Amino acid sequence: MITMMKNLKYSLAARIAAVFLFVLTLAAAVGGTIGIVYMANEGYYSDGRSFYDTGVCAGITSGYANTVYYEYLPLSQEENLSAKDQFYLKQYETMFSKENTNFFFTITDANGETVFSNYEEQDYGTQLFYTFEQSDAANGGSPEGAGDQRYTVNCYVKDPITVKDDYYTPYKIFNTLYSMRYMIIAAVVLSAILALLLFIFLLCSAGHKKGKEEIVLNAWDRIPLDLCVFGIFMAALVVLNVSVFYYISDIVRLVLLGVVLIAAALLMLALCMTFAVRVKAGKWWENTVLYRVFSFVFRTLRLAAKTAGIVTGNLPLLWKTVLAFAVYLFVNIVTFILFMDTRGEAVFFVFGLLFNLAVLLGLCFLILQMQALKEGGKRIAGGDYISKIDTKNMFWDIKAHAEALNNIGAGMSRAVEERLKSERFKTELITNVSHDLKTPLTSIMNYVDLLKKETIDSETAREYIEVLDRQSARLKKLTEDLMEASKASTGNIPLNPVRTDLVELVNQSVGEYTERFALEKLEVLVRSPQGEVAVYADGRLLWRVFDNLLNNIVKYSQPGTRVYLDVGKSAGKAAVTLKNISKYPLNITTDELLERFVRGDSARTTEGSGLGLSIAKSLTELQRGSFDLSVDGDLFKVVIRFDSIL
Repeated sequence: MITMMKNLKYSLAARIAAVFLFVLTLAAAVGGTIGIVYMANEGYYSDGRSFYDTGVCAGITSGYANTVYYEYLPLSQEENLSAKDQFYLKQYETMFSKENTNFFFTITDANGETVFSNYEEQDYGTQLFYTFEQSDAANGGSPEGAGDQRYTVNCYVKDPITVKDDYYTPYKIFNTLYSMRYMIIAAVVLSAILALLLFIFLLCSAGHKKGKEEIVLNAWDRIPLDLCVFGIFMAALVVLNVSVFYYISDIVRLVLLGVVLIAAALLMLALCMTFAVRVKAGKWWENTVLYRVFSFVFRTLRLAAKTAGIVTGNLPLLWKTVLAFAVYLFVNIVTFILFMDTRGEAVFFVFGLLFNLAVLLGLCFLILQMQALKEGGKRIAGGDYISKIDTKNMFWDIKAHAEALNNIGAGMSRAVEERLKSERFKTELITNVSHDLKTPLTSIMNYVDLLKKETIDSETAREYIEVLDRQSARLKKLTEDLMEASKASTGNIPLNPVRTDLVELVNQSVGEYTERFALEKLEVLVRSPQGEVAVYADGRLLWRVFDNLLNNIVKYSQPGTRVYLDVGKSAGKAAVTLKNISKYPLNITTDELLERFVRGDSARTTEGSGLGLSIAKSLTELQRGSFDLSVDGDLFKVVIRFDSIL
C-alpha cells in the first residue's frame, strides 16, 4: 500500500484525477452544506414536519388566493364579458376545476353566505390551510356593485398532492429531501473527508516528478509568491464584480456562480500546491517581491551606514534595536505626510503598505532565527551536545549567539567525554586491582589458617597470627566491597525483580542485627502499617541495601540512643526511612558521604571501607528506586523509595 502511494505521488494522471475529484467533492460538500442550512430553516429536521408546513406551500397558496379573489371572482360575477374576458374566465374555470388543481377555496361575505367556491366537501382529503379577510375596496368595489364590504377567503389544499399544478413539483422535492435529510448530512461529511484527503494527497505530491528524487519547480512555482497571491485576489475581485451578473436570469446566474466558485477553488488549490512546492524546495521566502525589496533596503542602509562610518557590528544590541526602530518610524512618518499632502495619492499608500509588509517579513525571519536558537538551547539542556545550530542563514548578533551555543555544546561534550573516560578508568582500575588482590589474599588466608592449626608455644606468635587473620579477613571484605561497588555502579549485576514485602524484609533485617544492636546499647523502633507494603524489586539486592545501612548504623550510632525504622506508602510510593544519632560529628556534606571510601568517622579509627552507602545507593537506583540521604546536626537520615504495587 505504501509503495503504491509513493508511485501515485509521481504520477501526473493521478494528480489530474485527484484535482477533478477534489473539485467534485468540494462542490458536493459546499453545496450540500448550503442545502442542509436551507432545509434546517425550512424545518426538514423537525419531527412531524410536512409539506403543508413549509413557506413554499404558503407562498403558492397565497398566490392562488390572490388570483382567485382579484381575477377569477370579478370575472365570474360580471354579466357582459368581452371575448377576451370570456377566454380568461374559461381558463380560470379549467385551472381551478377539481380535476386540475390541488387548491380549493370558499369566499363568503359579511353575512356568512358563500359568494364563490370550488370546494364541495370532496371525498378525498383536504385541509384548511388558512383563512383571511379581504375588502372589496381593494377590488374596485364589491362584485355586486354595492358598497364596501368585507369577504372571508377560506383556502384548502388537497392531501396528498396528486394534480400536476404549482404544488406538485415542490411537494415531490420536499418528500424526497425529507426522506433523505440524514443521508444528505452523511454525504456532506463523506464528501468533506474525501476532499480533505485529496487535498492532502495533492500537497504531498506537488513538486514530485517521475524519475527525479529532488523537488522540481515549474514556471508557476517560479513566479514570486506574493505576486501570485495578489493576482489571484485581484482576479477574484474582478469576477465577483462583473456587472453582467445583475442583468441575467436567476438560473444563468447560479450556473455562472457555480463556474466562478469552481474556478476559485482551482485557483486556491493551485496557490496551496505552489506554496507546498516552495516549502519543500526550501527558502520559499526568497522568491517574493517583499523579500527582494527588504534585502535591497537592508543592503542600502548597510552601505549608507558604512559610508557614514558606523560599524554596526560594534554597536550594542540595545542601540541597534533603537536605531532600527527610529528608521522604521521615520519612514512611516514621511510616507504618511506625503500621503496627506498629495490628498491620498495611492502610490504612497502602496509604498507604506509594502514597507510595513517588508518589516513584518523581517520580524518573522528574526523570530524564526530566535526559534532556532531556542530549539538549540533546549537540545543542549537536554544533553544533546552533538547537534549543531545551522548558522548559514543567520545574521549579526543572532549568528554570534548561535555560534557561542555551538561552542558551549562542543565544550560540554568534551567535558562529559572526559568525565566518562575518567569514570571508566576508575571503574576498570578498581576491578583490576580487586581481581589482582584476590589471588595473593587467598594464599595469605590459607597459610594463616594452616598456622592456626599448628601447635605454637609462643604467646606472642599466636597474637601475631590473630592479627594476620583479622586483617586478612578485613582485606577480603574490602576486596569484595570493591568488586560489588564496581558492579553496582556499572549495572553489571543480574536483576531478578519479584513482588517483595518491605515490612517483612525490614523486620527480617532488624532480626539479623538484634544481638549487635544490644551490644551497642541501641534501642530499635520499627513502625510499619498493618498488612504488606509491596514493591517490585530483587529481594537479594534489597537485602544487601538494608544490610549495608544497618551495618553502618551499628558502627556509627551513639550508644544508648534510639534507631527508627519507618515503613509506609503514599501517593503511589513505598518508602523506608532509617534515622539514628551519630557518635562522630558529621562535618561533611551528604554528597561527600555518598562518595566511595568516605566514612563518617573522619579519624578512621573504626573498621570499614567507606563503600557501604555508595553500594546501597547504586543498588537502589539499579532497581529504579531513589536513595535520599540527609544530615541535620548529628541526626543521620536515609529515605529509600520505590513505586508501590497493589
